[in-house]
Amino acid sequence: MGKQETEKELDYKEKKAELTRFLDSKDSETMVLATSCNDRVLARNVLIAADGLDLYLFTWAHSRKCMQIQENPRVALCKDNVQLEGIAEILGGFLDEKATKYTEIMRRRFPQAIKAWERRPGMMVVRVKLTFAVTGGSSNGDVYIDCLDLKNEKAYPKKWAHY
Repeated sequence: MGKQETEKELDYKEKKAELTRFLDSKDSETMVLATSCNDRVLARNVLIAADGLDLYLFTWAHSRKCMQIQENPRVALCKDNVQLEGIAEILGGFLDEKATKYTEIMRRRFPQAIKAWERRPGMMVVRVKLTFAVTGGSSNGDVYIDCLDLKNEKAYPKKWAHY
C-alpha cells in the first residue's frame, strides 16, 4: 500500500456498523478490561453487554475496578483483534433507579448472571462510552489497522508495521 492509501479515510458508517455487529455478537460477551490510576494498570476479564456503542458491566463497589475508575475513568477493552477505548461511569447498584435501564440491558444478555448477583449489596453497574476503536486491517507488504474515531466520526487506516 502506498502513502496515498494510508491517508484515505474509510467509510465511517460502515466501520461503525461492523463494530456494532461485533459488540452485539456472542464473540464480545467476555472482554479484557484495563483500568489504571497512580501508575498502576490492571486488566481482567469481564462480562460485557452492549447497547449500540455503550458497553455495560458489573462489579463490586469496593473492587479495584471501581476504585480505579473513580480516580481515572479512561479505560480500555480488548477481544481478539478489537481494541476499544472509552470513558467509564459508575451508574449505581443494580436496583438503583438510575441504573434500572442498564440492568435490563445486561439481564437480556446474561439472565442467569444478573439473577445471581443483582440482590447482593454493593454490586455496581458501570457504563463505558466508547471513544475510539481499532480493528484488524489489511496487509500488502505493510500491516494496516483500521481506526474508528467515535468522537470525531472518522475512520481511517493507519500503518502499524512493515515487513
